[in-house]
This record gives sequence, C-alpha cells and structure tokens, in this order.
Amino acid sequence: MTRKRVNQKDIADSLNVSVATVSKALRGDYSDINIETRQRVLNMATKLGYDTGTHIRPSLEEEDVKPCMVGVLILRKRHEWQHTDYFAGMSEKCAKMNVSLILHYIHEDDSRQILYAEHQPPAMRDGQLRGLILANAWPTDVVRTLSERIPCVSIQYEYPQIPMDIIGVDENQGISLLMDHLYMRGHTQIGFFGRCGQVVTARNRFAMYVNSLCRLGLEFCPENVCDLSPATLEDKEFELRGQLERVSDRMQNGVTAWICANDWVGYLLCRGLLNQGHRIPGDVSIAGFDNSEDNTIGCPRLTSVSVPALRIGAEALRRLLRRIRHPKSPPLKVLLPVQLFEAQTTGPAPEG
Repeated sequence: MTRKRVNQKDIADSLNVSVATVSKALRGDYSDINIETRQRVLNMATKLGYDTGTHIRPSLEEEDVKPCMVGVLILRKRHEWQHTDYFAGMSEKCAKMNVSLILHYIHEDDSRQILYAEHQPPAMRDGQLRGLILANAWPTDVVRTLSERIPCVSIQYEYPQIPMDIIGVDENQGISLLMDHLYMRGHTQIGFFGRCGQVVTARNRFAMYVNSLCRLGLEFCPENVCDLSPATLEDKEFELRGQLERVSDRMQNGVTAWICANDWVGYLLCRGLLNQGHRIPGDVSIAGFDNSEDNTIGCPRLTSVSVPALRIGAEALRRLLRRIRHPKSPPLKVLLPVQLFEAQTTGPAPEG
C-alpha cells in the first residue's frame, strides 16, 4: 500500500494552528511567528515525515544554489565513533543540495587545536567552508569560538548560552516508550543504570526516568539508581566498580527491571548478571537506548529504542544550509522521533 504523503494541512491539524502559520514556519518567514511555534511546527513536520527540504518552494535567494563545502567535525573519543549513519544521511542529500562534505576527526585531548590554522583541514584554513556540523560533545569554549566565526549546527548536544541549531532525538519519548513497555509487563520496581551528571544524554534520560515514574504512579527510590563514570558511558570501559553488587542487592529488594543510559552499559550489565547466573529476562529485564551497539559481549540482543541516524544526518545538513542562508534567524532545536525496538532482554515481571 502506498503511504499517504504528508502535507502542510496534516501538520496544521496536528498542532491546531493555521496552514498559513505552518507554511511561514517551513518557508523561513518568522516575522510574526514566535520561536516556540516555529520549533513546534518543524518538530511535528519531522515527526510526521514531511520532507522540509524537498517539499518547500525555494525562496528567491535559494533558487540558484551555488556549490559549497561544509565541514563535519567529529570529536574522537578513546574508542571509535560509531554513528556513521549520520554521514550516510548527509551524503544522500549532498548531490541534491549541491554540497561537498569535508570530514575531520580530532581527538578529545587535542580538541582546542581546531581553533588554530595549522591544525585545521585545508578547506577550513583557507576559508572555503561555509559552515560546520559538530558531532559529539565538544568543549563549550571551543564551540563558542567556532560559532562566532562560522555558522554551526550541533548533532545531539546542547551548549548553554550559545545560540545555535541542535538536531537530536526525542529522548523523553524514548524513555517513556521503554518505561511503558516494562510497566505493561508488570514491572513496578524499575531501576536506572548509568546516571552521570557530566554526560548530557545520561542526565536527560535519568530526568525522564524520574518523570515517567511519577506519570505511572510509581515510587522513586534513590537506592534503585546506579551511577557510572563518563569513561564507562562514553569511552566504553569494561570495568564496573561495585555496581553489579548494588544491582544484585536491589534485585533482592524487589527491582525486576533496569533502564540503562545507553546500549553499551546495558550490555555490560547483561554480561555481568549472566556471569552471576541470573536469567535475562527470566529473573530481570534490561533495556538500553540507541540500538546502535554492535558489540553485544555475547549477550542476547538488547531491547532498546532505535534512533533515526540517517534522518539526523540529513536534517543537520539541511539545517546548516538554512543557517548559512538566514544567519540572523532564531536558533532552532529539532527533535526527531524514536521507535521502540523490542528484543530478547525484556519480558514479564517474575512472580513474587
């Protein structure tokens, strides 16, 4: 069956606004539209699958699009950065948008060197790049300096006090889907594995975990939360320092399921509990976030939420071109929807 094409009236009906408002927000005419309405329109457009790059009639200054080069700066962690689908999403749109991509990796310990010409890719050093897409969490001072020099868009990460466009995923929706999935299977004591104040994604996901407990009428118990270091969450260290003992203790006190801050620590938890003789999901259910981890450490496939990485890459490129053409327009945060990925690590709550 052919899928119905989403139009501007569908977006307007979903938000209870006029088609004219939707058209102006998508066209880039923000003269009488506040930033909150603009953000709601674009988020709903991406959620419904409306292609904001191909269905909008170009404005006069965009009809003759000249070739340009944009840079993708990847802050490289100790372990290889995995989201190559972001690049694939950008690449798919390059020919249509008349864009060439310049990819540049730099190790996090050397991140501030990108500010100096001798450490920049030649196209950036020579002023040929029209804009930058930033992947991974860069130091705030580096982002501030870069964004003052050249239009920038960030994938996933926000930087307080720096007005810039953000393309990410709806983490609130993702955690809500996982919590509802577990609750509907009888789990009423659900823990959180991977709280970390220094990692923004872990911080946001923990906040929504607490929010979901309140929404479902479940009690929040601080004892049911396990903290992890940034190195474990982001650099994929294998060592768990005492967390497995805490998890086992909480399971003896009635916890039957765990939401993990990302898939990597979900697999670490699975591996540790399997080594101790626990059955997953017979004794305990475990859910992750991202559905992007290839190294399962010999564990069953993790129930998780799938992130639309291809769309994130495409939307980041599209948003950067908008920023280049409309440098004074208000910054925008676009959140793409995620989907529940039910696999082998969640099941009904054990009796008793």
